[in-house]
Amino acid sequence: MGRWGGAIVAAVSVLALVGCGSATVEGQAGTTEAGEPVFDPCSIPDDVLHTIGVDPASERRDVMGVKQPGWSVCGWNDRDVSFFVTIFATGMSLDTIRTNERFIDVTPVDLAGREAFTVRETSDTRNEHCDVLLSVGPDTLMLQTSLAKGLPPSQSPCPQAIENAKLLEPSLPR
Repeated sequence: MGRWGGAIVAAVSVLALVGCGSATVEGQAGTTEAGEPVFDPCSIPDDVLHTIGVDPASERRDVMGVKQPGWSVCGWNDRDVSFFVTIFATGMSLDTIRTNERFIDVTPVDLAGREAFTVRETSDTRNEHCDVLLSVGPDTLMLQTSLAKGLPPSQSPCPQAIENAKLLEPSLPR
């Protein structure tokens, strides 16, 4: 996947969801968009990042350095650049994201008593990514785990994504 692979995956994920953040009300002109998230995903403590296996010094904010309206994005990778964790925060509701047609295999998971779901993207043909969706205060987070080499079709990246979410959960606001 290379040095920019995680950033490209982040760009595709956010850009694909940006359209679902707008809603037009029948009989009214214009759109209403989700507000900016309160949670800063780059605020995850370094010791937590080390625990999940990524290097805090690899931090990348936004999508290739460009702020996406309605989103805060932060990502990290391991030293070998074979494993990426990206956290997307948005003011959109959990249900809005969970029901987006780009997601398949929407599966509920228990995350320390929080309502959470794993989702896979329809575009993930190499079996590289799994996101864990959960609410954090007024925001929704997508905790994406990406594997540069992907996995055989018989395996899933979701167990690793769930494990990463369990390690991150204590550092997230309720």
